[in-house]
Amino acid sequence: MSRRFLSVSAVILATLVITSAAPAFASSDPPLPAACTVGGVAIPEGDPIPEDVPEVISCFSSVEEAEQFIEDGAPGDYEQLIPVGVSSRSVSAAATVTVGKIWTGTSRTGSVLIHWGSGSGCYGVTFGFPSLGSGWNNNVRSAEGFSNCWSSQYDGTSYTGSVLTCAPYCSSLGALAAKTSSIVYRPVGTFG
Repeated sequence: MSRRFLSVSAVILATLVITSAAPAFASSDPPLPAACTVGGVAIPEGDPIPEDVPEVISCFSSVEEAEQFIEDGAPGDYEQLIPVGVSSRSVSAAATVTVGKIWTGTSRTGSVLIHWGSGSGCYGVTFGFPSLGSGWNNNVRSAEGFSNCWSSQYDGTSYTGSVLTCAPYCSSLGALAAKTSSIVYRPVGTFG
């Protein structure tokens, strides 16, 4: 074997070892489940978005299970978001809808956090999430709004700092990749 061939082989082998040792993106400890859901409260358009929305989160081993949970009315979670003074009998079990999704990877890959709310989506209302749950904060790389919603990703909690609005989908968050700390879902055509 020639010396040149051995040198090239050593460089390729070293590159493979270094490449395979580097993680694709930051991991959380413990690893995130395949899918989690978190509920939000509908705020009439023009009203201030509250900073004290309770974090009601449930996690599942598949996206299908998480979506079915929302379709079933997010039992147990929805009741924790009902405003004080509203009768639980006046709340329909089918009153939940997906307003957006965020992923830990680009182009809808990795673990997904599905945001849901009551009603029919962002028709005259917004949904604010002033902070993200453990493992999700500063770990978002793609996002999408659903049900007439655009999502605005903020790099600070309580809707502060730099903002990027996904109208309705961002396959990558560019400069805000792995920096999202709060999200607002607004009616289509509304920027953060």
